[in-house]
Amino acid sequence: MTKKVFNILSSLISALLVLSCLPEPLPVDNIPKLETKIVVSSQIIPNTGLVVFVSKSIGALDAGDDSDPESLIEQIAISDALVTLSVDENLDTLENLGNGLYGNIILDWQNNVDYTLTVNTTSLGSVSAVTRLPDFVSFNEVSATIFDNGFDSLAQIAYRLNDPIGENYYMINVQRFRSSQELGNLVNPRIFTKLFDDKEFDGEEKAETFNVLFQEFSEGDSIAVSMANISKAYYDFLKVRSDNRFSFVEFAGEPINYPTNVQGGYGYFNLHTPDIRVFILE
Repeated sequence: MTKKVFNILSSLISALLVLSCLPEPLPVDNIPKLETKIVVSSQIIPNTGLVVFVSKSIGALDAGDDSDPESLIEQIAISDALVTLSVDENLDTLENLGNGLYGNIILDWQNNVDYTLTVNTTSLGSVSAVTRLPDFVSFNEVSATIFDNGFDSLAQIAYRLNDPIGENYYMINVQRFRSSQELGNLVNPRIFTKLFDDKEFDGEEKAETFNVLFQEFSEGDSIAVSMANISKAYYDFLKVRSDNRFSFVEFAGEPINYPTNVQGGYGYFNLHTPDIRVFILE
């Protein structure tokens, strides 16, 4: 895999899956296995294009805390799919990048029009999903510093944004940033995610300072702070995941209790453009 493709893989899995550690297998037997289905996730890479990760669901007992990340990716990735993206009358076939990744250079995105993703596989049939790209909202200002409360050394994020008039939903992600990532960190990244809507500041400026909890940071650490305006449906999907301590095995497994826009499968096809800033903590 080329360095560029690997960096795309890093961005996709670490920024998209928003996962915690793998849980230990449940000590129970005779659990009926559900039908294996296609699982879809997606990410726009700023100034590059779109990457889609296509995998298959696995049972809740098939992976655990001692699972080898590389073996798990190989187990669930679907690498022989035909993946297409259509908008209006234009149809684009995404390039097979390997390891279940499919992507293409797409720079001419259109806001608030329907994009249809179709995935055809030889073993699990076909799935499709429709979504729209919300308007891009950027930080007006953002900073990241060390906050020492005497017990923990936390990252403190301060930001401002101008909210467009109308209903909007936001996602802010904070994580350690490395130019290269080990596969284990990609599968089980420690990402802090903040979700909020604009009910209290519709059409106004929003300013806030918050601490990144449950993680220790030190001076000199590099962190990436990203923000995106996302759809209400994807916001609801992320809220359910966050409220239930969503894990990688649930993403790869049988998330029947989670919202999805994938017809005939699992996961979520979403389009949003993140504003990404990288800081060295001081």
